[in-house]
Amino acid sequence: MNNYTSKKDRIEIMVMKIKLNIQKFMKTKFGAYLWQIVSSILILAIAGGIGVFAAFAKTEGSSMTYAKTYFKYFMTHSWSLMYGETDLDTSKYINETSFGEMMSNIVPNRGSDKYKFVDRGTDGTYNIIDVVYQETGSDVKQTMTLKLKKKKEKELLILNQWEVCLSSEILRDCTVTAPAGMNLALDGISLSDAEYTDDPDTGLRTYTLGQVLAGKHRLEISGVQTKSVYESFIWESSRSGYTVQATDIPLNDDVITLSSDKAIDMIIGMYTGVLTNAGCDSVKEYMTTDEEKAGVDVVYASLMSQVNKDNGSTLISMTFDSYNTEVIDYIYGQTFGVRFTFGTTFTAKEARTQMSGVRKSYNSNAQGEAVVRFVCRDGQWVPSSIEMNCFDYSKPAEAQ
Repeated sequence: MNNYTSKKDRIEIMVMKIKLNIQKFMKTKFGAYLWQIVSSILILAIAGGIGVFAAFAKTEGSSMTYAKTYFKYFMTHSWSLMYGETDLDTSKYINETSFGEMMSNIVPNRGSDKYKFVDRGTDGTYNIIDVVYQETGSDVKQTMTLKLKKKKEKELLILNQWEVCLSSEILRDCTVTAPAGMNLALDGISLSDAEYTDDPDTGLRTYTLGQVLAGKHRLEISGVQTKSVYESFIWESSRSGYTVQATDIPLNDDVITLSSDKAIDMIIGMYTGVLTNAGCDSVKEYMTTDEEKAGVDVVYASLMSQVNKDNGSTLISMTFDSYNTEVIDYIYGQTFGVRFTFGTTFTAKEARTQMSGVRKSYNSNAQGEAVVRFVCRDGQWVPSSIEMNCFDYSKPAEAQ
């Protein structure tokens, strides 16, 4: 080799020699045989790869795979992902939020460790797959029937895509009826801007909803100083209706406490005013109209005549040993009463007798009650009347 040959030239010469040797080897019988083996391996590898990919595409793009994914989301309460596997179009009362609220209302949080998928074939439009499962800790078998439809679009150009068909479960023109002024939310969506009609005779308002899903729904209800309550119901067909019973919507604790405190003060104030001859002005201050204040005067005069009877018997003093209050006769947004019951220890004078004008005093115990009525004005509950009579302070027979 020439000493002036460059390193690059030497490498090129070496490569050419290797190529020549390979060509010579391939012309031998053994070389040709080896090439046949290598070629066959390459062909099988390519064919096998295509077969594996085809099998992968068939499995991953099958309705069964989508059914299994949908059920997995169902069992793990992945409502947003589950909603994304359906054919539902988003609307006012059909969306991820309402779907999640609805599913949370009907699906227990127990999961399932026993389930199987049954391919029922096609009905010409849908592939139908049943999921037979048992909730964890339960022996009861349940069946979820899924109808899946192939989408036009493919994934990665070759994989079929499927969607669980729930559009057939959409109901139209369902209604919710409740007293006007109540705050309502269906599956977490407020009805405040829904179409409605009012009935002036009943005070009821009926909301008409465009589209909702068939099944179990949850309605959140609150109103004029009431507690928020939840009611569940099932709609199975279009134009179904649900009516809120106002008496089932209780007053909130603050209203009950404040009203009860007022009732206690008013009843005790009436007895105190009569026994001390101080009048009932302190009680009349709770009333908001002249007519209601005049009503207090009438009750006060009646109580005074019962405490100081014509026969000479008189209630001298009393203490409230115990008392209790309860809400009665509640009509949403209109009226209710607070019943005040009490136990008392008292001192009284017995009636005059024909035999003697001496009137002896005696001590005893008794039970009594009274009612203070409240009405709702401008969103506030205010006292409107008192219903009371003096408790029976007659001398017990054993003390006579």
